[in-house]
Amino acid sequence: MEVKHTVEYEDGELVLMEGGESDRNIYVLLEGQARVTKETDKGQVTLALLEEGDIFGEVSFLAQKYGARSATIAARGKVKVGVLDQEKLSTEYGALSPLFQKILKDLAERFSTTTVLASRLAARRMEKPTLERRAAKRNPLQKLRIKVEYVAETDTARQTLSGSQSYQGILLDIAKTGMGLALYTTGFSESTHQLGAKFVFQFTLPGKPMIRVPGHIAWARAMGGKKARMGIEFSETNPYLRKLVEEFLQTVEDE
Repeated sequence: MEVKHTVEYEDGELVLMEGGESDRNIYVLLEGQARVTKETDKGQVTLALLEEGDIFGEVSFLAQKYGARSATIAARGKVKVGVLDQEKLSTEYGALSPLFQKILKDLAERFSTTTVLASRLAARRMEKPTLERRAAKRNPLQKLRIKVEYVAETDTARQTLSGSQSYQGILLDIAKTGMGLALYTTGFSESTHQLGAKFVFQFTLPGKPMIRVPGHIAWARAMGGKKARMGIEFSETNPYLRKLVEEFLQTVEDE
């Protein structure tokens, strides 16, 4: 591993900043520790703690494109970072077969997607105690047995909820930006319910008009047998949907 030059950082200093322009450099942590974080709508979440010998910044290089950095890396204590020789790395990369280069590019892009999904999951975990306290106060929504039907997202499904395969779940929790579902169906499988998978969901809250909204899976967990639980993040929200959910939650709280 050839290091072109080194840079030292004090505690809390930023090595890389999320949103900053990528120079396609690859770095190695020579001394100390560094924290990898990402901003979400719930605040900043920690994705990893880098140790001596760890390499970072490789995604933009492997993807062979410039763009914004996907995460922030900050020094934890005094840190020494080495910048790898990009010219030599590019030469070695260019010597690879086109197929192997494509494999590396695809892996880099999948890693970027996984980073985004991991940050969303971490953000949801941050608010989980609040959701649990709210559910305990008002009684779990599954007592109402609100059925949720859903199919894979298509233009047609947005209008009529039709699809080659439909699924059903019971509403566990709901907010203006998403909901939790309990599934009791043989239709659940990891292949059809992967993280990020897009569906159109249809359900009716008591005393409210029917709701049809697109969303994607933020997390999914098999519970044994035919049971599973999922967290859904709505892909689109509008003032009307938010108003319906807010009024419904207020009614449940009052009861």
